[in-house]
Amino acid sequence: MERRTIVVGKDGAGHTVQRVLHDQGSFTHRDARGLIASGCVSRNAKAVSKVDERCAPGDRLEVAFEAGRKYDAPKKVPHGEGYRVVYEDDDLVVVDKEPGVITVPAPSEPDDSLVDRLLAAYKKRGVKRPRVLPAHRIDRFTSGLVAFARNGRALAALKEQFAASKPERVYLAFAAGKIAKDRGRLSHHLEENKKSLKVEVVPKGPRAKLASCTYRVVERFPRATLLEVTLETGRRNQIRVQLAAEGHPLLGDFVYGGPTALLGRTALHAHRLAFEHPKVPGKRVEVESPLPEDLTHLMGRLRRGASPERTAQSATRTRTPVYVKR
Repeated sequence: MERRTIVVGKDGAGHTVQRVLHDQGSFTHRDARGLIASGCVSRNAKAVSKVDERCAPGDRLEVAFEAGRKYDAPKKVPHGEGYRVVYEDDDLVVVDKEPGVITVPAPSEPDDSLVDRLLAAYKKRGVKRPRVLPAHRIDRFTSGLVAFARNGRALAALKEQFAASKPERVYLAFAAGKIAKDRGRLSHHLEENKKSLKVEVVPKGPRAKLASCTYRVVERFPRATLLEVTLETGRRNQIRVQLAAEGHPLLGDFVYGGPTALLGRTALHAHRLAFEHPKVPGKRVEVESPLPEDLTHLMGRLRRGASPERTAQSATRTRTPVYVKR
């Protein structure tokens, strides 16, 4: 029996056990899933049962396995839950996604993404050779609206719209601390850190991408603020990164803020989506998604003065963006 110990580094903050095994332990994503499913991995002396269990710096991962043995995780069958269809025709489908469901297949979830679930649902309905092509994405732990094309021509038209930032994309975001201005605009240059894969605010440069959005305060709570955020650009993680840079990280954001006892995921919801139909001239698709149950519950607790705890502490930082030096 071979044993390995991995101490989670600073770059592993908020990462899943599977990802840490891959990044620091040099295991493939498939092997990491198999080891976890076979009970071979523990974190701080407690058995790990889920691949998406999150780590903190200093956590000790113990891996015990037989050298040369293949540890295969059971293949998941897309179960069709975790979303509801809010608009559908022959060219596109828009769904309201629950948090925890990854949008497209990835090494961490190769069999049970939102795309897999939609394809399985279409096959069950008798659709021959269904296609589900993502026009854009939202984070795994963000809830709300996602649009997919159902054929190549529709995808090309939708991609063109999203690349030009033409669709209206409105999010509801619970930010730590009180934001003074009723309305505002955030503009930063962002770049992905090649080592940690985190998106960071950086000075303007050849690899930096401009990210901008506007916000409107919907409601202020004793220790947090509910914002309506409208994207002007569509950069990865931009709302999370930009608000964190201003000293107001989203509640529950493990990567750019900190955990909170009030919520087990990032408090971000894709609320409204509007765009021109990709194949019907003059037709506009407009859909909205109400706050899901967990964020409605969060709002009630914040109104009663509940403290976001560690996330609120993050909001005491200066509101001047901290730029990463290159």
